[in-house]
Amino acid sequence: MFCNNEYDVVVIGAGPGGSVAARNLSRAGHKVLLLEKREKIGYPVRCGEASTKLSDLQTYGPIDEDCIETIINGLYIYGPNGVNIDLAQKGTGIMLNREKFDPWLAHLAANDGVEVVTRARAEFVGDVESGTRLVRVKLGEGAGETTEEVRAKMVIAADGVESRIGRQVGLDCLQKPAFTCTGVDIQVQGILTKPDYLTFWQGHDFINDGYIWSFPKVKSNVTNFGAGFLISNNHGSNVLDITMEWLYKLFPGAQINHVVGGVIPVSSVLKDYTLDRFALVGDAAHHTNPLTGGGIAAAMRAGRFCAQTVHEGFECGNLSKEFLKTYEKRCYDYFGRMHDFEYKFRRFLLNVNKDEQTELYKVLQNFAKHGCKKRAFLQTPVSSAKMLYKFLRFK
Repeated sequence: MFCNNEYDVVVIGAGPGGSVAARNLSRAGHKVLLLEKREKIGYPVRCGEASTKLSDLQTYGPIDEDCIETIINGLYIYGPNGVNIDLAQKGTGIMLNREKFDPWLAHLAANDGVEVVTRARAEFVGDVESGTRLVRVKLGEGAGETTEEVRAKMVIAADGVESRIGRQVGLDCLQKPAFTCTGVDIQVQGILTKPDYLTFWQGHDFINDGYIWSFPKVKSNVTNFGAGFLISNNHGSNVLDITMEWLYKLFPGAQINHVVGGVIPVSSVLKDYTLDRFALVGDAAHHTNPLTGGGIAAAMRAGRFCAQTVHEGFECGNLSKEFLKTYEKRCYDYFGRMHDFEYKFRRFLLNVNKDEQTELYKVLQNFAKHGCKKRAFLQTPVSSAKMLYKFLRFK
């Protein structure tokens, strides 16, 4: 049973985006219900677990230090024809423990007044009637399962890839195969690669329409090793077999703890993910980075922007689709415009031949070697100009 049958806001999904949105709205004085379909928030983990720098993350906190596995000080990318990129950037990111991090964010939300309910699956969201939407929820499992209904002045769905609730209310949030990666993440015992770096293998010598990754979790002494590629392309084998093949090719004798898999939106942000008194957040709105597939930081930022806009809507008495477009604009201005650029760059990188890709990697290698300063491109003027011209003309 819920504490109430009417709420200002019901948030569906207690991942990072949902918990941040719920907490911020509760702190603004609204009555908020946060629903999570699983019994344990944050489990199972279907994620590489790399995210934004610690100073950015702490703005959503305080974040318990047990949630932080590794401080990341750089990226290393193995590219085509042996052209590798070493990008040293102190504190550029972190490795999270999502089994601890996601429950912690929900804990922070609960401490700030959010009613958090697990084993609660939102089955149906109704149309707007008298300024509210009906939310039908199944609680528990098996013989003890019950169905409850609540009404909310605003519904936020942070229910993941291909949001079932988003589709049910009429939003086009399906994943098209050409814009979706299928991926496998393998937890391997021990640290496989440089402990404070994220390591990637990408290009024609590896997986061209995706990449292989090795992300170290130092505190737990494990590595998240994985691979992903576009669903629409024919690799002649499934992603699990390919990932296992690369794991043992790169690290013979690797000891596997467990394996998970999933799909990742790489289409850039949806163009339309709000309705009257309804909004999508995080993977549901395709907020994932279309180049890397990362989505934790964007989901949390979107949760914050959504809460800000919804609170403003309550203040002025307007939660229409037109008003909630402000939320979409805030997301686009903050990360969506860059996601569009990265979406184009990914398609460009995948469409050039091996020689052109090698030339591009040499330009990027030089750029990284000189501290990512724009003047570094002057040291490779012909190649830089050639690649820029090709990129600008690429559709």
